[in-house]
Amino acid sequence: MKYMMMQAKSVMLVDDEPELLTVMTLMLEAQGFVVHGFTDPGKALAFAKNGIDCSVIVCDIRMPIMNGFQLVRAVKNIHPEIKVILITAFNIHEKEWQKTLPSTEVNQFMIKPFDMSDLVESIEMCAPVH
Repeated sequence: MKYMMMQAKSVMLVDDEPELLTVMTLMLEAQGFVVHGFTDPGKALAFAKNGIDCSVIVCDIRMPIMNGFQLVRAVKNIHPEIKVILITAFNIHEKEWQKTLPSTEVNQFMIKPFDMSDLVESIEMCAPVH
């Protein structure tokens, strides 16, 4: 009998708030995810350019130097298959996003503060393990 080893899901997590990044990283790792966390969107983009193995990017929208919209658009240009969850402290609706950046697909929006279990569920819905 052959056993298939389930591969842990890898997530790129980008938020300029170090404390929030740490909490989300620890929570996701406790749920079995491999987390590549970045407080600097430029470093996250460099990681993506160097061969990303992530199925989902969870990214804050409001960050200095490069905002989440810019980062997601750049990562999707390199890895169009990656699923996207944007997080923000402000209300944003999918229709607004589609008007702003119609060619960039976003799978989910989450409003801060959110329950960590909701984040895990959103990641699972975006990229279910088969």
